[in-house]
Amino acid sequence: MDDPRSDAVRQYDMPSTSAYDQPLAAFFSMVDAAGVTAAYLFGSHAEGRAHRESDIDVAVLLDRARYPDEPSRFEVRLRLIGALGGALKSNHVDLVVLNDAPPSLARAIITRGRRVFCRNLEADHEFVRTTLLRAADLEPWLRRMRRIKLEAVRR
Repeated sequence: MDDPRSDAVRQYDMPSTSAYDQPLAAFFSMVDAAGVTAAYLFGSHAEGRAHRESDIDVAVLLDRARYPDEPSRFEVRLRLIGALGGALKSNHVDLVVLNDAPPSLARAIITRGRRVFCRNLEADHEFVRTTLLRAADLEPWLRRMRRIKLEAVRR
């Protein structure tokens, strides 16, 4: 199956630049990882700008059949944050559940982050395709709302 991502989104294929890529892949591979379909490293560690006080930004796509509603995904998020903190030996782990993320945030994660684990490539591709379409559909509306707010502030 062809990857529906544009070349700009295929950054996960680039060589790893973060010390967390392998530990994250191992973590999600060795445990059931609470129904995690795919995991992304994003933020300063994925972009090569990490410093001593940077947190570790991780995003997960959860299996929709296993976790169909937001409360169940929230519980999984809390469990995963604790387990990831232990596995990565850090108290500075930030976890985003992609299923519940706004389209603009999800798009930023999949375009600027790096996929470090994938259990179901087809489900991940479907999520990426849907997210990119939703974010593109919302962009004109968001630009208009920003313009209206700026005009209101100027008055």
